[in-house]
Amino acid sequence: MTAIATGHVLSREWRLVHYLNGQPNDTDVELVTVEVDEPDPGFVRVENEVMSVEPYMRGRMSSRSTYADPYVLGEAMRAPAIGRVTASSSVEIPVGATVLHDFGWREHALVPETACTVVHGQASVSALHLGLLGIPGMTAWVGVRRIAQLKSGDVVFVSSAAGAVGSTVVQIAKALGCTVIGSAGSKDKVALVRELGADAAFDYHDGSVGTLLRGALAELGAPGLDAYFDNVGGDHLEAAIRVLNDHARVALCGMISIYSAESPQPGPSNLIKLVWRRARMEGFLLRDHRDARPEFEADMREWLHVGAVRAVETAVPGGIEGAWAGFLGMLDGTGTGKTIVPL
Repeated sequence: MTAIATGHVLSREWRLVHYLNGQPNDTDVELVTVEVDEPDPGFVRVENEVMSVEPYMRGRMSSRSTYADPYVLGEAMRAPAIGRVTASSSVEIPVGATVLHDFGWREHALVPETACTVVHGQASVSALHLGLLGIPGMTAWVGVRRIAQLKSGDVVFVSSAAGAVGSTVVQIAKALGCTVIGSAGSKDKVALVRELGADAAFDYHDGSVGTLLRGALAELGAPGLDAYFDNVGGDHLEAAIRVLNDHARVALCGMISIYSAESPQPGPSNLIKLVWRRARMEGFLLRDHRDARPEFEADMREWLHVGAVRAVETAVPGGIEGAWAGFLGMLDGTGTGKTIVPL
C-alpha cells in the first residue's frame, strides 16, 4: 500500500551564487532554508543521511564547458546521497526505504522515483554505495580493468593514491597481482598507501616527482612502468611518461592539479615518448561504461568479502553546514580516501 506523509518540512540547502574562476571560496555559495512539500505522483521525499563530495563537482561550478552541465545558479546543487524516504506517492518505494540518489547538498529532497535506487543496510553500510560501490569504486575498476588493462606482474604507478579513486586503484591492482607505486601529499598518507598494499610510495612534496618515481622504481628493481593511473596530471603525468615501458598503458582519470587553474596549463613536454614506447594513453568517463556495473559489482563484492579491498573514508563533521568545508578539504587534499558528509 502506498504510504503518504502530510505537510511540508524545512530544509537547508547549498546553492551556487556565481560561477567560479580559480580557487573556490566561501563567498561563492550560500546556505539557505526552504520548505520541501509533499511529493507529487511519481516522487518521494527523502531525508538525506549522508552525502558525497566529488572532484567533478568543481567543473560543474564553472560556466565553461566540461563533460557535465554547470550547476544552475540560485538552485540547490546536486550530489550523490543516501537517505530515508519520509513521504511517498510511489508504490515501489515506501516510506522508510533507504535510497541512493543524486539530490544531495540538502537535508531533504523531492526525488523522482525513477532517480532512486533502493539500498539495504544501516547508514554505515549504505555509505559504501557512495564509495567502493559508487562513483569512486567503479571509476577505479573501469580505469584498471578496461583502460589500463592491468594484469598480474604489471608495475603500475598511481597518483593521488590516498584519494577516493586512487586508494581503491591501489587495492584493486594488488588484488590482481601487480606491483604498485603510489604518490600522496603527506607522510601520513604515504603510510596509508603502504598499508593498503603499495610496494613503494612517496610524498610528492619531498622533491621532483620524476626523481622520486625513479627512486621508487630502483627500490623495487623495476626498469619502468607498465601502466600509470593518472588522477593529477601536470608533473606526475610527465614523470610517468618518462619511465614507461614498451606498450605501456596510461589511464587518464582526472587532473586535479589544474581544476582551479585560472589560465591554461602546459601539458607534458615529452609526449614523443608515447611514440617511442608504442604506448597508449586514454581518457575515460564513467558514464560511457554503465554496462560494466554487473561485472564491477561482482568483483568488488568478492574483494570486500575476502578482505582484499576496504573502505577508506573521511567523515566531515557539522552536518549540512560542514558540507562546503568538506568539499574544499577534498579539493586541497585535507582528507583521505572518500570524503563523505553525514547529515
